[in-house]
Amino acid sequence: MEVKVKMPDLSTTEGTEIAILKWVVQVGDRVKRGQVIVEVETDKAVQEIEAIANGTLTSQLVGPGDRVPVGQFIATIEVSK
Repeated sequence: MEVKVKMPDLSTTEGTEIAILKWVVQVGDRVKRGQVIVEVETDKAVQEIEAIANGTLTSQLVGPGDRVPVGQFIATIEVSK
């Protein structure tokens, strides 16, 4: 089963897009729920987004420098059984 990771609402300013700074893990890497997978920058600070499931990162749907609205899918994880 594959799960999609959404850009969470990290900003206090409504309607703000969040910038992708760098991917901490790469496609094909195994991840654990709660592990940091990407660093982003809001209007206030640099923050980390964590994996939402145990498994393998199968795609990065956005790259460094991209600005992403809250709720947009940013990655997929193939869930381990």
